Amino acid sequence: MDRIYLFLIRNDVWIYIISVLGLIWYLTEFIRAQRSLQRAMFNLERETATSVRNHALSFMLFFAAVIGVVFYVNRNIAPDLPAELLLPSTPTPNIFATPLASPTPLGTGTANSTDQASEPVLAATVTLPPLPGFEGFAEPTLESESSAEEIGTPEASPTPFESCNPTLTITEPLNGGLVFQQLNILGTADTGPDHQFIIELNGPQTVGLWAPIMQENGRQPIVNGELAVADLSQWEQGPYLVRLRALDGLGNELGQCIIQITLVN
Repeated sequence: MDRIYLFLIRNDVWIYIISVLGLIWYLTEFIRAQRSLQRAMFNLERETATSVRNHALSFMLFFAAVIGVVFYVNRNIAPDLPAELLLPSTPTPNIFATPLASPTPLGTGTANSTDQASEPVLAATVTLPPLPGFEGFAEPTLESESSAEEIGTPEASPTPFESCNPTLTITEPLNGGLVFQQLNILGTADTGPDHQFIIELNGPQTVGLWAPIMQENGRQPIVNGELAVADLSQWEQGPYLVRLRALDGLGNELGQCIIQITLVN
């Protein structure tokens, strides 16, 4: 019933307008049929006019009932609904569009040290630890670059993607939609053979952490099918991020797709 109440409350203006226009139209039809019934001289004319009049009367009662129901919901039911239920859906934050600060030039000092700022300062060379999986690769030097061109550069591993695409996407629920107690996730996870996927939530119930809703990783491929089902009836209401991650056969992340929902119990 909450979905019906939300629909009536959020679209009450349009429902009122359509119902009033319908009342005016069928009231006109009712008056015309009544006049035709008064002027009718034959039984066939009377039957036709009576049918049109009854048809118009039934629609007038229908639109009047719709107006009454919407008025009752706004006056008596809407004040008792939770405030979180009536709030509009929060737009999905784009976590990958965080603006980066402009880099500070080396040697830039305060306003009082203009002489020092004008002189370039050489920064100390910092050697970063190798990334996981690349411990055996050393940074190429100027001498080794020419030899690398002759021998051939080894093919690098694909860079994990961080947005939804046709091979990893969530089609239901919609981004920014409402979810009532049970979460049914439909979509596609088809990044490659022997790959896996996992679905996680981040919101009020998880205290800002990513919590998996699957007992074990799902097996790919799944194309336009059911990815997971979770009972959230005991979870705290509010906005949640839903993350679908693709993993290769070794458990390394290949990419992720993130949407936002609002949980309403």
